[in-house]
Amino acid sequence: MIPIQALIVIFVISFVTNATPFFGAPYTLITASILLRYGVNPLSLFLAILVSGLGASLSKIVMYGLGIAIRKPLKNNRNIQFLQRISKSLGFYLTLFILSIFPFLPLDDYIFLAAGIAKLNVIRLILISMAGKILKSGIEISIEIAGIKLISSLLGLNAFELSIISVIVFSIVGVVLFKIDWEEIVKKGEEFLREKLKINI
Repeated sequence: MIPIQALIVIFVISFVTNATPFFGAPYTLITASILLRYGVNPLSLFLAILVSGLGASLSKIVMYGLGIAIRKPLKNNRNIQFLQRISKSLGFYLTLFILSIFPFLPLDDYIFLAAGIAKLNVIRLILISMAGKILKSGIEISIEIAGIKLISSLLGLNAFELSIISVIVFSIVGVVLFKIDWEEIVKKGEEFLREKLKINI
């Protein structure tokens, strides 16, 4: 059985990594590592999924608060006004739910930032985010545990140690991706395509 201290650590890690604007460590992989450390059983898995999902969703209050902080110069922005108009529609909440589940890219950060600027109902947003993040945690943690166990058996490594190595590797990859100038890459890609099209013509 996973101890309460470990669940607190999972909540804190999930909250802190998701509260970092537009970037976060692989918190589900960290949760999987902690589970493997204490042993995986149905109750421990359920609690870890629930706690990590709650931590990840509640952290979005930080992005909402950031939106409120920068509201004054942006409140008349066309995109913010558009968001206010569609904020009561089913499509808006469905989009938030899908983006809350979306792996790798924290696209829901943008919605919470804009929602803070538009001063939308934060409780409703958080409840939708909770549903999405708990589902995301359930899918990812289950897959990660199964994957780590499979790889550890193939390589003859300890599952917990392999999970720690995975966390370190994915964290490094995350930092590298965050540091990359994506705008410059897109520009170079566009220039490359233009040159290729000229040659073909």
